[in-house]
Amino acid sequence: MIVLLGNNYSLVRRLILIASLMYSALSIGFGQSLSKNQQVRLMYSLIEEHDPDAFKMLESLSKLPTKYKINRMTITTGKPTKPETWLSGRTAEEVRGSLNTVVHESLHNFTSYYGYQILSENPPEDFDFSDSFSAFMIDGDNILLVKHSEVYNSNELKRDIPKALRTFRYDPYITPKSNVGSQKQGVYGLLDEFNAYYRGTRISYNLFPVYKEMAEKRPGAYLDYIQNMSSIRMAYYEFKYFMLSYLSKAQTKYPQLYEGFLANTDLRQAYTLIHYNFQELNQKIDQRLANIIADLNNKGIESYIKDNYFWVRTRGVGMNLEAIGLLKEELSKKRFTDQHAAFVLN
Repeated sequence: MIVLLGNNYSLVRRLILIASLMYSALSIGFGQSLSKNQQVRLMYSLIEEHDPDAFKMLESLSKLPTKYKINRMTITTGKPTKPETWLSGRTAEEVRGSLNTVVHESLHNFTSYYGYQILSENPPEDFDFSDSFSAFMIDGDNILLVKHSEVYNSNELKRDIPKALRTFRYDPYITPKSNVGSQKQGVYGLLDEFNAYYRGTRISYNLFPVYKEMAEKRPGAYLDYIQNMSSIRMAYYEFKYFMLSYLSKAQTKYPQLYEGFLANTDLRQAYTLIHYNFQELNQKIDQRLANIIADLNNKGIESYIKDNYFWVRTRGVGMNLEAIGLLKEELSKKRFTDQHAAFVLN
């Protein structure tokens, strides 16, 4: 089920945000401590300018009610966590650096709550209170409502994943056993994380114009830009590996569950579109890194990638290239390429 979000914003809200953006650009000095109100204004203005889709998501999230009428049932929910809860630090630099977390965590809220909005507008005749749904924001205004089928706990993968591939997010998303969605909601929870990391990586990528302007005077600003993307972009390889491992185990150990996954066209469509978006974004990041190196070297500023680090003159930031390389090699094996081809929709 595809749902379109409305495109209308409050005119007053937009004027406030535009004014905030101008204030931020002209009045905030490097390293200057901001009040909480200034942090929130800067957060919204940057997200609106550099990732309008994420801004629409935040706007929609803020307007959700806490009671929904679905057929003859009334469902009461809590209020989603305010996006600014995820801000960290006090300076403009720290606000920019935490925007990926703001978008990531807010999207989890959206995925959990927005499904009730869709169901209340178009209630299915066979709706059951015990049913679980995820509302995956794919891109732009497209929201894909996915009904969950029966799953097994992702924690069962803990012994299937070799030690060499137990990368940064093996803990806590796979182990230790807990109530995190990536474990108890199986492939649906893993896909939720995959999408949240995609959107977080995307806002970090889209902030490039801000860092490019700063780099005119301080070339090392590019290192902050790259550092903000290096860890989260690796999630593409980690969660693709987790999901394909999950499906592979289901096929051999839980064939009835696997058939349920295959029969869930909405799940497969969401996986296909999110995977394509994240894959394309990582390709764009690789090209941007090459462009930054070329641009700096053309200006006589030594820049290069070596020993897992991106260097500008004598400073470098880690890029997780070794771990990414191991995951790429594993994902290129026939077991995983066949599993991906069997699940993705063309």
